[in-house]
Amino acid sequence: MSKGPIAALLILTAISGCANAHGRAHTSHPRPTPVSTGKATLSDLDLLHQAEQILVRDCMARRNLEYRPIPRTQVPDMESFPYVVDDVKWAQRNGYGRAERQALDKAAGSSTRYYRTFSGAQRQTWLIAYHGDRSSPLTARLPTGGTIGHSGNGCAAQAWQELYGDKRQWFRAARITQTLDNLRVTQTQGDPEYRAALERWQKCMSGEGFSAPTPLALRSRSLAYRGKDAEARDIRAATAEARCAASSGLSRTAHELDAANAAALDQRNRAEFETAERLRASALPKARALVGAR
Repeated sequence: MSKGPIAALLILTAISGCANAHGRAHTSHPRPTPVSTGKATLSDLDLLHQAEQILVRDCMARRNLEYRPIPRTQVPDMESFPYVVDDVKWAQRNGYGRAERQALDKAAGSSTRYYRTFSGAQRQTWLIAYHGDRSSPLTARLPTGGTIGHSGNGCAAQAWQELYGDKRQWFRAARITQTLDNLRVTQTQGDPEYRAALERWQKCMSGEGFSAPTPLALRSRSLAYRGKDAEARDIRAATAEARCAASSGLSRTAHELDAANAAALDQRNRAEFETAERLRASALPKARALVGAR
């Protein structure tokens, strides 16, 4: 069990990410990576997440406990630009999406503040209700090695069962495909063609007055700045990044490699991706009815 609010939220985030993984677009982590959505759109993923959060909240309420829903992601810019910001118009309007990140962070912060009000005993009761105990485990053998598990009797697992119809199949498919998505990103970033394009991007950015080893490092450094001119600085950096993404070929290279790696992984693991897509498709009508009713 968790030893504090941060650990509790990591549990929430990990479970939420698991439930929404599989696709070509990402989840809430300090350094998120894209997740493939298969045929699901980001709107579909948002809808499924909202429905899952409602089911968890209702389950916790039946146990006389409060659950405060969390956003599906606190870093939406990473879904659109997992490798490099490459849309100049978007960059000129949004910089690195600081305002949207702050709004989502504020929404997620409600859960943190609420959790901090618990005593030790209350915290354990809440976590067991949400996360479950060690009985009825759900497991998934990961393609990169090892096995990951989760309790099958907490409110999180109950929400998966209600929404997807088979919590064991969903947990396995979601975790495996999420792992494959992370592997795809690693493969793409490690490819010699990507590294060569990255070097060209670095030289271009140097000419624009910016020094950073990677686009993600530049994004992280920019967002860490809290001065009054933060958004203006974001826009300058992101716009330069997008221009260099095009002129260096980094954007094109990243997209081509990502697509090739995705196709190869999908081919070798078709059953898992198809299971995730099937369960998600079957859950969408339930999610629409549930969210619409609330």
